[in-house]
Amino acid sequence: MNLKSIFSKNIKNIREHRLKLTQEQLAETLNMSRSFISHLESPNVNKGISIDTLFLISQKFNLDIRDFFEGYEEFYHI
Repeated sequence: MNLKSIFSKNIKNIREHRLKLTQEQLAETLNMSRSFISHLESPNVNKGISIDTLFLISQKFNLDIRDFFEGYEEFYHI
């Protein structure tokens, strides 16, 4: 497992369980493509996200940016 895997799992979980949105709905709200959201949620696709985009998502949905990286402590033994 790596940081991208943790991020992918968390962003999907946030979208599905906290925001209760489909990929299409999230993409539309953020003015992004559904395929971009799909790539973010896929741990096997090496598609990065800019800090600006991550901040936009956090602000738009009143999320703590740290929520996207929940669980990294276990992976990095911090």
